[in-house]
Amino acid sequence: MEGHDGELNSLINVKLNVVNVKMSRQIGQAVQAIADLRLPEWRIISLLSSSGGMSQADIRSNIGMDKGQISRTVKTMVSNELIRFDGQDGQARNVRLALTSKGKDIHTHVDTIMQKHKDHVLASLSSDEKQSFYNSLHHIEKSIDAWRG
Repeated sequence: MEGHDGELNSLINVKLNVVNVKMSRQIGQAVQAIADLRLPEWRIISLLSSSGGMSQADIRSNIGMDKGQISRTVKTMVSNELIRFDGQDGQARNVRLALTSKGKDIHTHVDTIMQKHKDHVLASLSSDEKQSFYNSLHHIEKSIDAWRG
């Protein structure tokens, strides 16, 4: 039976990756078509919308972007007036970022469509299955964070 668990663990890793790639591709294509945004820009907009504002370091820890990608994406988003610096000179990594009114409007528009996508993706699961799925993902994330290999 232990061999079956090992095989299942491998398949879970593969399946999680496949689902992640497919969802990222679909969401990326949708936000590009709807709002002319790249996926990293959408992720930052979505995160700032739910948090009210955060630093680049906070963004990195929440969505796993590397420092260089965050810096480039933030620079583009500031120049496109989607986000703004909330603070001193706007250059320090710990200065909070917030959505502009343009960024908020885009979030409202795109989020409606993303909600429909999420509803479609999760429609085949019962409420109990959704809760169990969420709980499982939460436990997996905690295990990943705790692993020191």
